[in-house]
Amino acid sequence: MPPSYSGKEEHEQRSIEHRCKLACDECRKRKLRCDGQQPQCGICADTGIPCRVNPKRSTRGPKKGLLKALRLQTAELKRRLEEGEIVQGFPVTQPSRGTGEDRINMDVLVPTFSADILLPNDSGTILRESPSSESRSQAIENLSDITLAELNQLYFERVHPFTPFLQKRRFLSWAQQPNLKGSRLSLRLAMWTLAAMMSAQYQQIDNMLYQQARKSLESLELQLPDIKAIDVEQAQAWLLIAIYELTRMHYSQGWISVGRACRLVQLMSLHKIDAVEKMTSDATLPPFTDVETEERRRTFWMAYCLDRIIGIRNDWPIAFSELVNGEAVVGEFLSEEIAAECDQIVPSFTELIVFVTIGARCLSHKQQAVVEPVYGNGAQDFWNRHHWLHSLLTQRIRRVSRIPTLSSLTTDPMRLFANMVAQTALIYLYRVMNLSPSDRLKEQTMPGYEEEARAAAKEIVSLTKFVDELSIFKVC
Repeated sequence: MPPSYSGKEEHEQRSIEHRCKLACDECRKRKLRCDGQQPQCGICADTGIPCRVNPKRSTRGPKKGLLKALRLQTAELKRRLEEGEIVQGFPVTQPSRGTGEDRINMDVLVPTFSADILLPNDSGTILRESPSSESRSQAIENLSDITLAELNQLYFERVHPFTPFLQKRRFLSWAQQPNLKGSRLSLRLAMWTLAAMMSAQYQQIDNMLYQQARKSLESLELQLPDIKAIDVEQAQAWLLIAIYELTRMHYSQGWISVGRACRLVQLMSLHKIDAVEKMTSDATLPPFTDVETEERRRTFWMAYCLDRIIGIRNDWPIAFSELVNGEAVVGEFLSEEIAAECDQIVPSFTELIVFVTIGARCLSHKQQAVVEPVYGNGAQDFWNRHHWLHSLLTQRIRRVSRIPTLSSLTTDPMRLFANMVAQTALIYLYRVMNLSPSDRLKEQTMPGYEEEARAAAKEIVSLTKFVDELSIFKVC
């Protein structure tokens, strides 16, 4: 072999090795920094997917003829708009003009789906017809990969801030795998439902996505899997569906969906997630990674919050007891956080959990006050609980007020909502005083509580002014 050829080959080999160290196919596709480790880079090792490196890269830039095709498509679309061939977002079916490379398929340019189909009746007026289940399924299957990628991005930009239980990197790793399990397919549909609802561009398909997600989840339940076979994605999907129903004012249906999610969470023993980590002798438990454990923990707390918020609003029973049993340490950790006296800033999700917990304790206080006279309990028990709850709530509110977080209310809607929940709990405590069995003690303390409740109502009004400064997509 000539020396020159050997030197060229060696140079190409070094170049290939250098490129291999830059990025694997998965990191390049997801635009992440690859550490170049072989046989598996760090990101692929964390997500548990094969790590492949392609030494031959395709040339960058648009493919040959793409710009010409786009110009032709733009011109054709403009012509058809001017001639009125596209009505209400639906293209009129006509043969494609041109042949060969100039042939244009206009069906890919204009969406062919809508939540409602407009049809004229005999009198010439427009009627609104709901699409059939078959047309809904077909419309969703026609969504392009770009549309689905945008819905995924919209979810993590606009929905994840108030439903922070999914880890983005882990989701993207399994979402691209073929032959997904039914629970993960249902979760994707639920995510797309909320993402479409929070988008001006895709709001016309959120109802179709919602119905498909519910159909998928109900079909999953009919399979009657073994309790150990329940996936956390199934509970997460029901939580997202419940939020959609509550937001769309299907309140009773949303409450039922929250109940389904809570039961699934209980079946998976997510309320014992931190206690289970310490029970190393149980070899039957699946080996969860730190990311999976944190997802399961956050899923429990999201179900916990929704359960309590709905219970406080309607004086309904709650599904989760704050102290479940001796093995679980949820109550212990929560009580420690509530009783903490340091002024350290905590995450907004933690602050919300604390305030909904105190609000649920006020709800329990009211329910006990209703039944105590039947069992002959005295007024002292009522007032001991009442003063304890009032002290706990006011101390926590003062702790939050000492932290300069008001500037973050316009960027963190969950912290804003947590502050509203705290003030609402103060008003709730004042209303519970009407159940006091002792008129004398009530007359002595009522003026102070009433003044405090009025101040809380004014504070809620002032907090609502921050809502005007939020983006419309952050108000949920």
